[in-house]
Amino acid sequence: MPSLAGTKLAKYEVLEEVGHGGMAVVYRGMDSVLKREVAIKVLHPHLADRPESRKRLEREAVAVAALRHENILEIFDSSGDSAGESYIVTEFIHGPTLREWLEDDYRPRPAIAVLVVHRLALALVHAHKAGIVHRDIKPENVMIRRDDGCIKLMDFGIAQILDNQKLTMTGQLIGSPAYMAPELINGRPLDARTDLFSLGILLYQLATGELPFAGRNPHEVLNRIADGNYAPPSTVNPLVDSDLEALLAKALATNPDERFQSAESMATQLELYLAEMELEPTAAELRTYFQGAGTAIADLDARVSKALMAHAQRAAQEGLHARALKLLGRVLEHDKDNKEARTMLSRLRVRARRMRQLMIGAAALGLVGLVVAGAVLLPGDPWSTPIAVADAQPAMDAADRGMLLGSMPVQPSEAPLPTDPLEPVASTLSGDPTPVEPPDAGSTDDGGRKPSGKPSGRPTPTPPRTAQVTECNIVLDGIPLPTARNLKLKIVPTADGAAASDAKIEALAVPISFAGAEANVSIAGGDWRANKRVTRPDCLQGSVTMRVTPKSATLKFNGAPNDLAVTCEVGCPDSLLGADHLADSFPPIPFDPDTDERVVKLVLRHEKFKPKTVNQTLHPGTNPIAANLEQR
Repeated sequence: MPSLAGTKLAKYEVLEEVGHGGMAVVYRGMDSVLKREVAIKVLHPHLADRPESRKRLEREAVAVAALRHENILEIFDSSGDSAGESYIVTEFIHGPTLREWLEDDYRPRPAIAVLVVHRLALALVHAHKAGIVHRDIKPENVMIRRDDGCIKLMDFGIAQILDNQKLTMTGQLIGSPAYMAPELINGRPLDARTDLFSLGILLYQLATGELPFAGRNPHEVLNRIADGNYAPPSTVNPLVDSDLEALLAKALATNPDERFQSAESMATQLELYLAEMELEPTAAELRTYFQGAGTAIADLDARVSKALMAHAQRAAQEGLHARALKLLGRVLEHDKDNKEARTMLSRLRVRARRMRQLMIGAAALGLVGLVVAGAVLLPGDPWSTPIAVADAQPAMDAADRGMLLGSMPVQPSEAPLPTDPLEPVASTLSGDPTPVEPPDAGSTDDGGRKPSGKPSGRPTPTPPRTAQVTECNIVLDGIPLPTARNLKLKIVPTADGAAASDAKIEALAVPISFAGAEANVSIAGGDWRANKRVTRPDCLQGSVTMRVTPKSATLKFNGAPNDLAVTCEVGCPDSLLGADHLADSFPPIPFDPDTDERVVKLVLRHEKFKPKTVNQTLHPGTNPIAANLEQR
């Protein structure tokens, strides 16, 4: 195709070629009427002759021109069906594509990855509400405006209008194989969740520096996508923590029903992830990284380390030692020479080792009470939590219990501790490493007398066995973190004699531990509900996702007569719309998935009072509504 530079298309002067793709060549141009710089995307001649390609380009122009969002490339004009060249005109972005930036300047950092993908998720929220699925999210279709850090999602040329599927080109593979969702490969129906899978691939790539699904040829790539076969991101880049790994697992689920169910839900989880590092999800935050990665990356690492260190200290002070250790690990991944983190990590590990020694020694000797007493007497630990002596259950959360039972790591220089209470163990009461030897045929008992080999009439005590401890990471889905922090997880093991426990929720990925091979985990208290049976095999496979849903909203009309009639006109389920109900027996109103509020319009009627319209935002649980009726 000969270059159009130096020519004119309608009112647009074509100045220079700036890029090309599989569908079109892109030129920098000038609108001779409005005197503004524009980008002109001209369809390749071999495609422009095909009516369906022209329709596709026109569909992009019409659909995307209606979208107004700071992270979507704005459409100004199009050629129409009758022009000699088929083109669209958009705003011109001074800056590289995300692909060019990745190849030239990028150093993988999870925080930057989340900042970038969050902006794209916001763009998809807007597009999906308009019924548009992009279908080809990849770095080449993302522009970066360097001067202010603004990200622009572009090229909706192969997007589908959800209510106009007849324009799909049957049998044609549209999009880039490395970023395709499984349903694009196997021909299943598409919806907004298709874009979220591609967004998950981009998030993985930005966080690790590698694609999750790679292969020697497109066929191998597509097979890996269909099978969901990718390396855990933390093995590719140790900076990727378990929270981001769980988020990626959800985005990259091969079954659309197991992914984020909306771009809004995904954007919210990304915001919560950034909040823990005290980063604002703004274009201004990104600007410095786009303008030069060197000093900006060092500054980012320092800021993230400082925020995580503060969270680790708070977790330790609250007795959440497992969480504190995880956060300290993240600090040291960003700043391996952080002396404060190393000192705190060493202290917590020492305490974990000593607590574990106490438990093992007491289990072997059958002296569980001494464990409790010994835990109280542990000296010199500024983060230790008092434990009650006597027969009462120690007041520990799941993280403390996991540490007490030996779930926490020891320093490499330390000898590993035995985990079976029947193995020889150290004399933990004195700290003497001399092992407790089992008696043999030549040993003496009671005062040095040789055993006679005859039954003594007394049963030989059997050292008590303790159920093996299962550790698990429960990922809460469907609830915002600020709300979740007001709740607790209740863990009820099914093993005989195992005690129930509660785990405080500090993040949407909650570490728990329980005795035995399975437990029932549920939400304790509040206006949310969830229940899941968790088994050791589930936990060994990775994080276990538990869906949390809001309880239905119940309406309580204060100051209303018992025979007040209430009609819901807007916002209620179809079964309730337009129907009259008595105020004291109005049916509960459920919430849709991923939603914890609902705006309703209610009309209150009574023969003695004037009708009243109430617009109310409902939340899970009881919702008081002031009637405040006026006499007729």
